[in-house]
Amino acid sequence: MTTTPQRQVGAPDGNLVLDLFVLQQRIGELMELALAGTDVRPAEYAVYSQLGIAPMTPRELCGRLGVTPSTLTGHVEALARREHVTRVRDPLDGRSYRLELTREGRRMLTECRRGFRRMLTRLTAALPVPHEEVRRTLAMLDGTAAAVAEELGGKVSHQPPRARRG
Repeated sequence: MTTTPQRQVGAPDGNLVLDLFVLQQRIGELMELALAGTDVRPAEYAVYSQLGIAPMTPRELCGRLGVTPSTLTGHVEALARREHVTRVRDPLDGRSYRLELTREGRRMLTECRRGFRRMLTRLTAALPVPHEEVRRTLAMLDGTAAAVAEELGGKVSHQPPRARRG
């Protein structure tokens, strides 16, 4: 008889950071299930979803998603290979560019959103507390973690984007 080991989240011998790491694995599993059949990886979907809001500079995307420029480059290259993203000169800064979804990129975003929203609806409905409360707690934790990283001498490179000009 084989038993499934208990997940670490909340275990007495664990800690908050380990719990979050294990939870990240579970969320990745949910996103993989939501995106099944699309050939879009969860991290790529995060880029599609942000560009679905509006065209953004790579710096804005890094800030919103909390990723390094090199990590973002890999995700953007995957979208570019599919011809789902294009670079458009930034009208506010001629030295920079904005990333924008192509027509096919928007079609893929629409396809991915169906599965994602189905998963998200089920997850939020199953929460024992309102999802807004969970999101407030996560935002507080993110801010606290950024402050601790700075105190420890780390460079907090994933700051929220500055307000847009214009």
